[in-house]
Amino acid sequence: MSNFTMSQGLEVLSPKDDKALPIPCNEWDILKGKIRNLTTEPWLFQTAGSTLIGASLATAISVWTGATSATSIPNAIVIAWAVTVVCLLVGLVCLFFAHMERGVHRTKASDVVTQMDLIEQRFEREKI
Repeated sequence: MSNFTMSQGLEVLSPKDDKALPIPCNEWDILKGKIRNLTTEPWLFQTAGSTLIGASLATAISVWTGATSATSIPNAIVIAWAVTVVCLLVGLVCLFFAHMERGVHRTKASDVVTQMDLIEQRFEREKI
């Protein structure tokens, strides 16, 4: 193959000899759009869940060591246990949401690969 010059003064190099798949421009644009929308995994739920579980453990340790009984606040132990339980439950729910969110992001990435597989299936390939 010979090189040719475009009207804009750019020289287009011919590709090396290898197998290639021609992809229609609209499908290529769809792939670019999907890849552009890929984001890094969000850490909000993961961070919030870990923080709340840590707060729950810290409060539970203060109850177990007797630090809450030394205060003059009435029902301090009940309040401390309530904080412990609420922080633990909300932290676990946050970790569950973080797990679900990671699954959604994995699904988005696999959508791009699925689209690429569909493009490849249109072309006959030699089995290596």
